Amino acid sequence: MSNENKTYYHSTPSGSRIFVEECGSGPLMVLMHGLGGTTNAFQPLISHFSSRYTMLRFDFPGSGFSTFKSPPSIPQFVEDLSSVLASRQLSESPILVGHSLGSVIAMHYVSRNPDVQALVLIGAGRSASHIPAAVERMTGLGAKARLGIEGIRDSTVANNVAPSSSDLVRTIVRQMISSQDPEGYAATCEAACAKTHQDPDYATIKCPTVLIVGDQDNVSPLSRSEDLRKLIGAGGNQNVLLEVVHSGHQQVLEDTAGVVKAMEACMALL
Repeated sequence: MSNENKTYYHSTPSGSRIFVEECGSGPLMVLMHGLGGTTNAFQPLISHFSSRYTMLRFDFPGSGFSTFKSPPSIPQFVEDLSSVLASRQLSESPILVGHSLGSVIAMHYVSRNPDVQALVLIGAGRSASHIPAAVERMTGLGAKARLGIEGIRDSTVANNVAPSSSDLVRTIVRQMISSQDPEGYAATCEAACAKTHQDPDYATIKCPTVLIVGDQDNVSPLSRSEDLRKLIGAGGNQNVLLEVVHSGHQQVLEDTAGVVKAMEACMALL
């Protein structure tokens, strides 16, 4: 495939209609955004990797241009990823890149499908369905979103973007949040804290992995990735890197160079 960006929709067995963007050539790299994100969250990586990789980005059902029929869930998002990959009839293993919510889906997929070249986890997420305060916070955020996305966008930007970052980054994140469908955003909040969201079996993840953490990330702090580093491969996977970049929770947008360097370090392990 050429470097020209190709867009299309993929229909899943669950009735979701997923917006997909694809460009570049070479081995497949799949990029999955976080809550309130879209394919635009990964735009800064395109120029760095599209000459070597086929880069496939998609909006999760309920986010961006993608729609859903039944209420989304973490297990359903994993099935949606499986459906997207199955439609391609791959001849080689993909590289999975996930930000926040996307990292959760990536880890679940790899725990069941070990034939993955590498795993890039940016601002990694974990299940918080067993923590009442976290459930209350996420369901409350969803309830506010249903009243209007405009009511949550500025507080979300403040929580996601480091004070040291530029106003341009804040503008991009604000626009991504503004583009969300209120019901889709609320439903994703509820999926993230539902009982159906349980941690995967981290011990089964054996592929080269890099955990990328923002030094000012209030959403996914360094301690979470330090814990995950010990859990992935049950501590026996020697190819698990942890890299700290200068950012809040929007690492790709806030410190593109740092994220690229960390990803390259992981690719060097292949």
